[in-house]
Amino acid sequence: MEHTFTLDAFRKSHEDMIAKAAADWSKYYGNDSTARFHEYTEKEIEDIINSSSLLDKQKLSRNYFYKDGFYKRIILHYATLLTYSGLLIPNPAIGKQLSTPHISKRYYSALEYVDKMNLAEMMTRISTRVLIDGIYYGIIQALTKDKFIMFDLPTAYCRSRFVDMNGDDVIEFNVTYFNTIVNKTSREETLSSYPKVVSNYYKSYQKGKQDTPWVKIPTEIGICFTFFGEVPPFLQVIPASIRYDKAVERREDAELEEIKKIIVQKIPHMTDGTLLFEPEEAEVIHQGTVGMMKGNKNVSVLTTYADVDSIVSKTSAENDTSTLDKMLQNVYANAGVSSQIFAPMGVQAIMLSIINDIAFMMILANKYARFVSKVINHLFSNSNISFRYIFLALSLFNKSDFISDSLKLAQSGYSYLLPAVAAGLSQREIVNIKDLENDVLNLRDKFIPLQTSYTESNGKVGAPEKKLEEKAEKTIQNEDAIDRQGQGGSA
Repeated sequence: MEHTFTLDAFRKSHEDMIAKAAADWSKYYGNDSTARFHEYTEKEIEDIINSSSLLDKQKLSRNYFYKDGFYKRIILHYATLLTYSGLLIPNPAIGKQLSTPHISKRYYSALEYVDKMNLAEMMTRISTRVLIDGIYYGIIQALTKDKFIMFDLPTAYCRSRFVDMNGDDVIEFNVTYFNTIVNKTSREETLSSYPKVVSNYYKSYQKGKQDTPWVKIPTEIGICFTFFGEVPPFLQVIPASIRYDKAVERREDAELEEIKKIIVQKIPHMTDGTLLFEPEEAEVIHQGTVGMMKGNKNVSVLTTYADVDSIVSKTSAENDTSTLDKMLQNVYANAGVSSQIFAPMGVQAIMLSIINDIAFMMILANKYARFVSKVINHLFSNSNISFRYIFLALSLFNKSDFISDSLKLAQSGYSYLLPAVAAGLSQREIVNIKDLENDVLNLRDKFIPLQTSYTESNGKVGAPEKKLEEKAEKTIQNEDAIDRQGQGGSA
């Protein structure tokens, strides 16, 4: 089936439809970044997590993401973990050469198209949605060799129950979504921005010609990403986070109790039992003491007939500190992420946790790569060449090691592209920057390195330092102790 799209329709959808759709969607969910947050009880949260209502789980997740705190911080950590740097690999057919002009032309055209897709920005945004809602739904509005336009679909009005023969998820969209747009003009503009298969189905449904509001979107234009299911993956963090927040409040109350004092003035009696000061005189003494303590909100004054004493409230705040630490660790344990990432203390094997996190996010990245490959092949492949796109298991945390390892491989004849792409260059920019340096600026002739034993050995003496994950536990402990001494020592 052929789908017709125009740039004017997209401008309308971008300026009008998308904003209104996002607003209506937020109203449906009951919250957005500016709305009042719903305060769930612990029982409500547990009931939602244990229930079968996907919509309630997504509302809960979105509520606590916009509310900020541990939940939002953990989700953004995973969503922004990968740099989404990748490679487009051309695969000429058997007997064909990539250097053949008409084949290489397709390769360079595909490279240019990939750069225009802004994959890093797109995939970070999609990852955030997947981590919040458990699933992402989108639709391609325009797919030509000149443009790639897509927009998000409201999760509450989408579902995916089937896959096609190629393993692609089949999205079903509930067209009653358009009824939530009350303004008729806005609704028409929104409909015009959607593919005809959707807008025509809605009009047919409104006329009573369709039995169900769910329209199946062709897999050629439907986009669906999830980990292994539709449930938000970090939902279990929310109750642990709430328990920690309540424990912090109790700790603050306990600290206030520790510093509160009651000054007790006990007015003595005579030996025969008569009063040394009459009540009127005791009142004057009381007022004098109160005046002396004026401005100290943590001190109260009690005047009675006896000696003077000070009462300090006792709490078990010391034990609360240990409890808070354990509860904080439990929050991160529920997310499967190391607390050292957010509050590092000394030398710790953080990289092991980072490696696990990268492996987790590569589940999504591999699905993204399959999607990009599908788009590129749809536009640029033919009987002479096909393409495969891959995302590197690369994060800002392991970028330095990745570049070092790929440079070592390059010295043995492996890919020169890997270290350059890891450094942040695109495949097209690698060639352009080398032409700039060598042919235009002549930097190769102007910057000649000194050939000395120092530069050849990088100035390092002795055995190379081991990576953190390769060190023994005792070595890490010793380095941690040295690190703490350096931080606390005097200059």
